[in-house]
Amino acid sequence: MTTFLLVALLTVAGVILLTLWRVYAGPTVFDRLVSVALVSVNGVVALVIMGFYFERPVLFLDIALGFALLAFLLPIALGKYVERRDDDEAVERR
Repeated sequence: MTTFLLVALLTVAGVILLTLWRVYAGPTVFDRLVSVALVSVNGVVALVIMGFYFERPVLFLDIALGFALLAFLLPIALGKYVERRDDDEAVERR
């Protein structure tokens, strides 16, 4: 069972690295926002897998829940910031 969890954790880590590349090289801001949300979701999954791997699921599940709540708010806040910045730039052009 621990081999399966280790392979799953490494797979999720690989997906996080690929997604971080999209955050870096994303052609638009919205591609980057979606990538940040995906990194957050994969981070929650990695925390849950780590909890079962280290045989302390209660501790890691609590941490994963807190991280998931923050990860839910991050793309919303960044999207609002980008939208407001774009609106301000549009007003300055007029």
